[in-house]
Amino acid sequence: MSLILASCAATQPSVTERSTIAVSPPPAAATAQQPAQQAQSVATPPAKPTAQRPASSASATPSLKEVQPTGNEPAVVTKPEFAWVNLASTVGANQAQSLFHHLPKEFNTIEAHDPRLLDQLVQKWNVAKSERMTILHFGDSHVQGGPAAQFARHKLQSVAGNAGRGMVFPYAIAKTYSQNDFKSSFQGEWITANSIQVYPKLPLGVSGFVAQTKSKEASFILEFNQQFDPGAKSIHLFHRTTAPGYQIRMSSGRWVWESGSISNTSDTPQVTVIEVPQLHDVIRFELVKPDQGSDEDLFELHGINIENKLPGVLYHNLGVGGSAFGSLLAQSHFESQSALLKPDLVILDWGTNDLIYKNRVSPQLEQTISDTIQKVRSKHPGALILLTSVQDTYFKKHEVTSTWNFSVLLRKIAKDNDCLFYDWYRIAGARDAMRTWYAYGLAQPDHVHLTSMGYAIKGELLAQAMMNAMELNAKNPKSSLWMEPQQKESPRSVSAWLKSTHPFERRPDLIRAGGKASKPAAESQKTHAKTSPKKVKAKPKKAG
Repeated sequence: MSLILASCAATQPSVTERSTIAVSPPPAAATAQQPAQQAQSVATPPAKPTAQRPASSASATPSLKEVQPTGNEPAVVTKPEFAWVNLASTVGANQAQSLFHHLPKEFNTIEAHDPRLLDQLVQKWNVAKSERMTILHFGDSHVQGGPAAQFARHKLQSVAGNAGRGMVFPYAIAKTYSQNDFKSSFQGEWITANSIQVYPKLPLGVSGFVAQTKSKEASFILEFNQQFDPGAKSIHLFHRTTAPGYQIRMSSGRWVWESGSISNTSDTPQVTVIEVPQLHDVIRFELVKPDQGSDEDLFELHGINIENKLPGVLYHNLGVGGSAFGSLLAQSHFESQSALLKPDLVILDWGTNDLIYKNRVSPQLEQTISDTIQKVRSKHPGALILLTSVQDTYFKKHEVTSTWNFSVLLRKIAKDNDCLFYDWYRIAGARDAMRTWYAYGLAQPDHVHLTSMGYAIKGELLAQAMMNAMELNAKNPKSSLWMEPQQKESPRSVSAWLKSTHPFERRPDLIRAGGKASKPAAESQKTHAKTSPKKVKAKPKKAG
């Protein structure tokens, strides 16, 4: 079962070609795991495996090799074993219990004007325990950074089962920050584009990012900050090639998988599926261009989806920092790639960048959101769509009052379009809550973005709201849980909890005290996007 959070305009679906690489389990136990860490700069890759470069001649047979140690390998840093993240381990057990007690189920819940939407949510959740529930979470920097999505993912998976890590991308190529549980690095010359652009210079897929290379040899590395959970994995490489003969090598730990020659070429992205018995925390992908190809032949990467061979929840973080509603409408490969993800729930979690610069709700925004809903629904009529309001925020020390108007608008759109609704504006504390969040260390000085602890609270409350809604629906199936919009702080909100319990050390008020807030990342990313697509080239790494 899949959940997708996104917004985009309707487009004609296309057929995505798929090739599968079946890999036999290694004869010896060589399990490796994957760490989680956030990276905002290119990471130094580990030494290359000593396996030979794939032959440039066409070969249809994939292979598995074990690279024997030579004794000259660099020391391997042992990453922590896979562990669930949760609010209790982040803010403290007493504080987490206090927060959940302060926000009862009836307050922190997903809303639905039509109770039948909640019935569908329950049905999809029940299927996850024996099959799969897939969630696509689209959004901006509040999503891309990762902590909120990670806490929501782990909360749901710890209850219904872990169906995999979901979609990732080597963000270092795009010169942007990574999700919080891994970092990336790359070699070769690439050009990139992403959903922050109103008119992307390269065709985008469901991840919101694309990287294109014409280099003879190119590579990228994903390094997670904790080990993967044990067990077999399926790695789905979303890509496009313009010439036959490209070869892909994936190495993780002492094991190397080589694709043979990729024969499919098309304007439509393809998917190569690699079945592996286990993943190490470091995964390296190498691309080799065919010798007989031209200089203009290219390889285009759209994302990597990592799945477990188990039932449960598969939660994809598809955030793009700086993006706004309408981003999904510009994803030309959304239909073909999202069809492979088979979403059950789509979360559309934009809004900050639609409001922050002019402090108003654009007259065109309602139509843009409706078009996004229609684009998702036309391809996935059986998927639920969840709209989320945005938190009260500031921009250059001025309150963005339009966040209230946006909350009211989204509630109307959710009702008119049969969508689920999560009123994060109300739950976070409504108007002027951001100053309180900053005072207790949950928001950054820009008063736009949250700290890791703030995002942990946001993500855990989102997942808990889903479970609360299903529990309340079971008790009273005819109740829609629909509420009235609320502009003033509720005594049951997060900001009210902070004021009443003082769970963390308090900081001076930057807004009223005249402190200088840092430049919002939303603004810096918006400026940065004007130069895209970006051409980047790996720099030599210093030894040691």
